Amino acid sequence: MKILLTTGIFPPDEGGPASYVPKMAAHLAGQGHEVDVVCWSDRLDHDDRGYGFPVHRISRRDFKPRRFFRTVGMIRRLASSKDLVYVNGLQFEADLASRRAGKPTVHKVVGDYAWERARNRGWFAGTIDDYQIAAKGPRLRFLDWHRRRPLTQARSIITPSRYLKRIVTGWGIDAGRIQVIYNAVPQTGAGAELPFPPHAGPTISTVCRLVPWKGVEGIISAIAQLPGVRLAVAGDGPLLESLRRCAAGNGVADRVLFLGHVPHEQVPSVLRQSSAFVLNSTYEGLPHVVLEAMSAGVPVVATDAGGTGEVVRDGDTGLLVRCGDTAGLAARLRSLLSSPEPGREFVKRAQAMLGGEFSFGTMLSSTEQLLVQVAHEGRGPG
Repeated sequence: MKILLTTGIFPPDEGGPASYVPKMAAHLAGQGHEVDVVCWSDRLDHDDRGYGFPVHRISRRDFKPRRFFRTVGMIRRLASSKDLVYVNGLQFEADLASRRAGKPTVHKVVGDYAWERARNRGWFAGTIDDYQIAAKGPRLRFLDWHRRRPLTQARSIITPSRYLKRIVTGWGIDAGRIQVIYNAVPQTGAGAELPFPPHAGPTISTVCRLVPWKGVEGIISAIAQLPGVRLAVAGDGPLLESLRRCAAGNGVADRVLFLGHVPHEQVPSVLRQSSAFVLNSTYEGLPHVVLEAMSAGVPVVATDAGGTGEVVRDGDTGLLVRCGDTAGLAARLRSLLSSPEPGREFVKRAQAMLGGEFSFGTMLSSTEQLLVQVAHEGRGPG
């Protein structure tokens, strides 16, 4: 099989696709498939010889109209000799180019691009679920069209949770073309250490981008109800300074450790130094970092948002809290920290789950099987 992967971010960028695409491309290449990757990049002088497959970089800083046409042109040129295009980003460009090249596409959808863009630009203030049923003006309808258009011609669509499958189906996409393949994390070594300053009590951690829907302010408010407990916040983002003020306003500035941006190879160190991991989001497709916490042997407390409940099964593989329930979050953390045995049982069952439907090997083989199936179907819409 000859396959082209597209992505908007790729190492040294960080983020979900930047972690997923190199691993998937390496697996496919290792199985004997011919693989190329097209990505945007801040710099074009990276040494990519160690990947084992060609990486074609386009300057992210280029003038946007020129970048658009260069991206479409490169994808079309490379796709012309491939069996299919696996789209992990650059969706609109990949759709246009692959249709011109007459090649089928498989798209991976990990969120709602339209909602995220509307939220970031201040055009919509509600949750992702609110957005799906909201009355919309011309700007939001355009975002919806831009998000949906590439999927209408996709031969198949992958989502990492049943929740996201329901969301995508709501966009008017046939559910029969959507396959759920859960995210997974590979088994890794110890990784680089990031030592914390000494602290007499327990430490809980959260790892996320500091944006409103991650709910870090709520975790800080919960910490204020837990004397002696420290919070380590790994991540950067536009809310950093307001979260510092939040910690000071709650009287816990000395118990909130803002680590800033943490390279991915140091995240396991953050997790291993924690008595519990907390995710207080109001939106998740399926949170990769929860899988990393489980893999690191850390009990998880998370909000029942999006696809989180598909991996954090309340009272079985972790604890769930209603979104926005700060008192409930504090209570569940207090219970977990005061009686560690249930947490150890959660970890044991979570790690057994990671060895099955959430295993890295299952994710790789299921994706490869789907791509091979689409490639063998021959040419058609997409």
